[in-house]
Amino acid sequence: MRSAALALALMLAALPLRAAAEQVVRATGFAIQSGAEDAASAKRRAVADALLQAALSGGASVTGHTVMDKSVITSDLLIVRPVGRVLRHQIVELSQNGATWNATIEAVVGTGVSGECTRRRDLSLIVYAPVISVAPQAPAWTEPLAMDVAKQMVRRLEAHPSTDLVRVTDRPFPRLSKKREATDYVTLTRGSVRLGEGEHAFIPVVEVDVGGTGPRPDLRMRIEMVLISGTGEESRQATERRVALPGVSPLGRLAIALEPDRRQLAAKLTEGLEREMDTLLDIETCKPVTARLDVAGGKIVAPVGKRQGLTRGSIAFTADADASTEMLEVVELGNDRVVLRPLDPGRGAKAFAGRPVRFVEAGL
Repeated sequence: MRSAALALALMLAALPLRAAAEQVVRATGFAIQSGAEDAASAKRRAVADALLQAALSGGASVTGHTVMDKSVITSDLLIVRPVGRVLRHQIVELSQNGATWNATIEAVVGTGVSGECTRRRDLSLIVYAPVISVAPQAPAWTEPLAMDVAKQMVRRLEAHPSTDLVRVTDRPFPRLSKKREATDYVTLTRGSVRLGEGEHAFIPVVEVDVGGTGPRPDLRMRIEMVLISGTGEESRQATERRVALPGVSPLGRLAIALEPDRRQLAAKLTEGLEREMDTLLDIETCKPVTARLDVAGGKIVAPVGKRQGLTRGSIAFTADADASTEMLEVVELGNDRVVLRPLDPGRGAKAFAGRPVRFVEAGL
């Protein structure tokens, strides 16, 4: 009966206020406070329940899940597979009625990346060797230009307010598994440059080519900014610029290299690059913090913490591709480590080993 009532309340509370690619929904969540020391946790659980209901507005598969202890209901959660995503939210009302906390939120739900960002996460970054490719028929000055562009990308990366540059290496991003690294000659002689827990990789990619027909061929520069998270998720943003080269001279590439307007050509190829770098970083730092869970000493832990922007009000949602969504709350928070507890007390720690999670700031 109680599961059915919750399911009905969920469907009614999460009705969209307007139909669009991004929907504004109002949702209400509930949580039972078990004692005086449980007040802060109960508030977070109520907000978590409301966030989950808001996400369901995009369509979901719902299953009741009730935990009994000596004939008393200790947990009544809805295990779901949400389709929608809460892009941002605000708490409209948080109230207590006896032992029950009610949280009402207004949220923007969609499937893409929101144009607004209420809270940014911090990125700890390792810069790997740039991937540079210059066509043989390109002017001689384009090769050092490509290197300068890669350096410019790193400088902009370092200047962004939400990034922390851990180190820069001249080695490529390692694609080997830990097992294969154990026998890799370069790794054995120079050490590993694998991403640390909670870190991201940045790889600048610059490709220069010459194309087109006629007396003035096009010089094309393709610039790609690659970010790779510790969980393997890749974010890429690419841009391509082109300029017309001066006419062909009997002196070939040397004449082009000596052309007085090569600085203007280089300026056109790199125009707006810093803005595009900022766009990529703004998108990436607006995404929720993600991590993969581990179980150590009976505790559920993740290799992220204050350094990545988490707070005690953060809530973790499992983000498996094929498993149901479950919620966890923060019980211990360090700079690079967080200890979590399932909101469903009937779920053991082992059930979360190796699972990916996404953190949402509850706003408390």
